[in-house]
Amino acid sequence: MEVLLIEKETLDCILDEHELLCNMVIILANRLRRKETDDLMTSAEVCDFLHIGKTTLQSLRNSGKIGYIRIDDGSVRYPVTEIVRYMEQNGIQLNRVANGE
Repeated sequence: MEVLLIEKETLDCILDEHELLCNMVIILANRLRRKETDDLMTSAEVCDFLHIGKTTLQSLRNSGKIGYIRIDDGSVRYPVTEIVRYMEQNGIQLNRVANGE
């Protein structure tokens, strides 16, 4: 058995990250349960979720920072996995999103 020594501050950071990821999974799972169109979000839903405007979302889409798909009627949808990936890559914490920061 290997024993590791770890500083309290490091452990606290790890536990905070773990809590953040658990909360993210719970919130996204709840969102998915409520959605009838699998794991796709509308532009309005993404804007509300990330607290950004339509223009910002369009810029993120145009620059390839957030992936999207076009459905049969020509409208745009965003896979939830793309929103999560964008948040992770840009250090956006779910608690900041939930608090409107």
